[in-house]
Amino acid sequence: MGVRNPSKTRSFNLPGALLSDDLESIVEDKTIDILVEAMGGLEPARTYIEKALLAGKHVVTANKYVVSEHGDYLQRLAESKGKQFLYEASVAGSIPVIEILREEVIPDRIHAIYAILNATSNFILTRMTESGDDFHGALAKAQEMGFSEPDPSFDISGKDAGQKLAILVSILKHQPCHPDQLDTHGIDRLTPFDFQFARERQWRIKPLAIYEEVGGKGFASVEPVLVLASSIFASIRNEYNALCFDCQNIGRQIFIGKGAGELPTASALLSDLCKIMAKDAHEQLSYNPRLAAREGIQFCSSTENPRGYRFYINGSLSNNSVKRRRVREVVDQVSDVLQEPQTGQVSGAFFCAVTKKIPYSELYRILNEILSFDADAQISWLRILQDLE
Repeated sequence: MGVRNPSKTRSFNLPGALLSDDLESIVEDKTIDILVEAMGGLEPARTYIEKALLAGKHVVTANKYVVSEHGDYLQRLAESKGKQFLYEASVAGSIPVIEILREEVIPDRIHAIYAILNATSNFILTRMTESGDDFHGALAKAQEMGFSEPDPSFDISGKDAGQKLAILVSILKHQPCHPDQLDTHGIDRLTPFDFQFARERQWRIKPLAIYEEVGGKGFASVEPVLVLASSIFASIRNEYNALCFDCQNIGRQIFIGKGAGELPTASALLSDLCKIMAKDAHEQLSYNPRLAAREGIQFCSSTENPRGYRFYINGSLSNNSVKRRRVREVVDQVSDVLQEPQTGQVSGAFFCAVTKKIPYSELYRILNEILSFDADAQISWLRILQDLE
């Protein structure tokens, strides 16, 4: 077993002779048939995986970073060597979502994915909803309980969930989807007032990874969104993940399970190991030949999405009465609800609004118009997915 520090105290007992910090020798060892990579990060993990496949070894990994960046190349390399490259543990922990998509378990065309894929973000938003914590307090609690890394930037920025969504979309559409093709918005700008506003209207704020097809184009994003308090996603708390596949004929299929922690990850790694041991590598490759025919769908920015959505907009503006009036005029064009918080209710907030159904292009037009006459305006927004039950 390759480890960074063989002398480190561990929660399991292994003879010292089985531990080594010489990772290169493990990759080159001809007596080893399967490499399990769980070190994380892009490099040197990617290089070791590539070398193992070139050396004719099967590879099992939990590394979402490597799979989202280089999964297509590594999958094809494994296929060329008659070996398996499996990565169930890279997405959604205990939920076998990779197998569901790769083996086409759902007997229908999937045209949308809605998912909670990051346990840290979900834990933080659960705390902000249920305990009234501010963002920093909720993050500190997540770190205290082990649901967040010391550096939580990948989690709270949405990048972690973006890597996972890119993997799922790549499998679903039979073509590479890179995380850079997603629109990603983090959760760090949410305020207690946003949660108060949501509670008053029976909504909840959840960190969703979303893929939708509209007009033959694909739109993928990671963002905090508003859902009904009665929806299934509103009930997904703390470290749990959930995935909803929106299917053409059979409706929505929903899967829920733990998405973080050592045991869910270990369970997924063991599942992949069992698949390799149960199959003759010469008989069935990890690469599913049904995936060879790529659909050629175009992945686009949300700005090009013609579908209409309702949005919650919160603006912190100056006290200038002329600017206030102009904001009111601009927002009134698209709003069902326009509310100015009472003095002292929330520091610096001037208005919050709920729009009618409008496309993203109209949302950005409104925001840009406000910024054109008040460059110092601090404006945030959330998409409302009120039909996601």
